[in-house]
Amino acid sequence: MIDPLEILIVSDATGSTAEAVVTSTLVQFGRANIKVRREPFTRTVDQVREVVESTKPPGVVVFTFVTSELSDALLELGAAKGLTVVDLLGPLMGIFTEALQSLPSRTPGVFRGQSEDMFKIIEAIHFTRRHDDGQGLETIHQADLIILGVSRTGKTPTSIFLSCRKLKVANVPIIRGIELADEVRRASVPKVGFKMGIDRQAQVRKERAGRMGTRIPGYSEREHIMTEIDYCNRVYRSIAGIRTLDVTYRSIEETSDWITHHVL
Repeated sequence: MIDPLEILIVSDATGSTAEAVVTSTLVQFGRANIKVRREPFTRTVDQVREVVESTKPPGVVVFTFVTSELSDALLELGAAKGLTVVDLLGPLMGIFTEALQSLPSRTPGVFRGQSEDMFKIIEAIHFTRRHDDGQGLETIHQADLIILGVSRTGKTPTSIFLSCRKLKVANVPIIRGIELADEVRRASVPKVGFKMGIDRQAQVRKERAGRMGTRIPGYSEREHIMTEIDYCNRVYRSIAGIRTLDVTYRSIEETSDWITHHVL
């Protein structure tokens, strides 16, 4: 089993800005083998050193420090340990300092009091993570949207993308032979069911099996996929008010735009 790539988010405030950027980027990589960890309120060089020592190469460290002392320390210590270190704020502050002919205040956490939207985004992201792949059924009624579909139809990346738009999204797999949970049916939440053409389904599943180095009997075979699709369609017909969408040739952005305009 290959160890997940560790992505560490470090900030002298909450780290919500960096987490939103990282999450939005990771949407493009589907369910990659990664582990995201956040270290907020890191405000001394000693804390920076502890953070670096706790991270194994070839980890990636994404940070938002407003003080040059902490930024320089993390860049130096991270490079010495073989980590990839990304400074989100430094380059922009340099550009704006020159363009505005003004020095930044370099006050940690000043953005926090200015952005209610950012905290709504982070709240939505955390909710969506807790309700991925059928988890969190006891609170699924608190979602803004429920996405359903068979395996590999893009439920998770679409859910995360929508959560970056402040939407709390739950996604639930449709598995042949397993009854849909009553909590999903009872939830008075807008629901959308994803559909995908069988050729595209087979291709995506073969690619995934190749990346994972595993073989699941029938997983990427057309006959097996067709039985899953037939079962899924029967489930959709039994759900009152559900909208369905063919995502075969749609990007995550296009799918998300359709949902916000036609479902929500």
